[in-house]
Amino acid sequence: MIAVEGSVAAGFQSAGTFPRCENVPINALRPLPLRALRVANPFVRGVLASRGHRVLSDQLVVLSYRGHRSGRAFQIPLRYAETGDGSIVALAVRPEGKQWWRSFGSPAPATIMLRGARIEAHGAVAEGEERAAALAAYTTRHPRSATLAEGAAIVVFTPRHG
Repeated sequence: MIAVEGSVAAGFQSAGTFPRCENVPINALRPLPLRALRVANPFVRGVLASRGHRVLSDQLVVLSYRGHRSGRAFQIPLRYAETGDGSIVALAVRPEGKQWWRSFGSPAPATIMLRGARIEAHGAVAEGEERAAALAAYTTRHPRSATLAEGAAIVVFTPRHG
C-alpha cells in the first residue's frame, strides 16, 4: 500500500469517502488532452450507440456530420440541452480550439444520436436572439456551465421532419 500521509487523499482515505465531481467548480476542470479524447471518444460513441446508452444519454449525444472543407465524415460525442421546440443545443467551449462547430457556419445537415434514436437535423451557429435563447436552454439544463458558456460557439440542431 502506498503511504499518502499529509496529502489531500489521506483525509479522504481516513474518512472513507472521495469527493464527487459535482463538488468541483466547472471552471477548475481542465479539458482532456487530445490523446485522451482519441481514446475516450470511440468508447463513449460505442456506449451511446448500444442498448446500454441510458448510462450516458441524459448528458451526451453523438453528432455525425461532414467537415465543411474536407467533406470527411466525423462522429463526436457532445453535451447537449433540449429546447422547448425540440431542438438540440450544443456548445463549443473555447471555440478557437475546436473545429466541429465551424461546419455549421452555414446551415448544414447532421445526424444526432439522441437516447438511442437517430435524428436527422440541420445545424447552424446561433446568433442574436436565437443565441440568447439557446444559451438560456443550455444553462438551465447545465447551470454550472454558465461561466464556460459565455464565449462559446453555440450550435442549434433543428430536427428535419418528413
